[in-house]
Amino acid sequence: MTTAMLGYVCNDALIKRAAENLPLFQAVFFRGCLLVALLGLLASSRDALVPLQRFFERPLLLRIAMETLGTITFLLALTKLSLAGITAVMQLVPIAVTFAAARVLREAVSVHRVGAIIVGFIGVLFVIRPGSDDFSPWFLAGLVTVALVVIRELATRAIPPSIPAPSIALGTAVAITIMGGVVSIFQGWEQPTVTTIALLIGAALFLSVGYLASIISIRTGDISFSAPFRYTVMVFAIVLQIVVFADVPDLMTFIGSGIVTAAGLYTLSRERSSAF
Repeated sequence: MTTAMLGYVCNDALIKRAAENLPLFQAVFFRGCLLVALLGLLASSRDALVPLQRFFERPLLLRIAMETLGTITFLLALTKLSLAGITAVMQLVPIAVTFAAARVLREAVSVHRVGAIIVGFIGVLFVIRPGSDDFSPWFLAGLVTVALVVIRELATRAIPPSIPAPSIALGTAVAITIMGGVVSIFQGWEQPTVTTIALLIGAALFLSVGYLASIISIRTGDISFSAPFRYTVMVFAIVLQIVVFADVPDLMTFIGSGIVTAAGLYTLSRERSSAF
């Protein structure tokens, strides 16, 4: 899950940078073409391709639909907010998926997991500071994305094991690429620069890592165990905001990120000690 968060946030930073010089959904379409080619080669080399009709099975179809809609709402917010800001809003996901897993999947959720998630969320509040002058209505698009992600993760868990992770990622990439291509027709197209193309290639590589690692994590262990490790994305987002956008977050953001990191480390230490 930590690897997935790194892949996702690196993709977010690169696509945000590419969208400064290219219409957003044209960038999504170009990135998608690269991503489909990459995942197609991976699935083919591992003999992990499945018949087309399997993509219309309910859990996989629901996952792809939620991922596609979530991509739209998230990218719209990403272009209006700082990388650390929208990433912080997405940290409602650990709380939401944990309690969804407890209610829908009947997972046993320990008090330590719940405690770590709540502490992590307090750290997130230090970052987004609702009610302050830094709060934006575009954060609401992030909240919609959170709901879509929760449904996506529950659907992922219900996908039969006979459908390999590369095929799930490939089907998702195809749907998002088609969506980007359709919307880009109405946005208009521009000639991409060499730098923009390089950014999109990097975004495709990192997003493929995010897709595969996330799918494997959700299908392998308890959703409630991996949930606190989603908070690591805040640390990655702050580093990238400094490196890629030359924007140093304020003290409250650093404090909040420290709390988030501590929550994840606490969960890991508790689970390791209980395993022994």
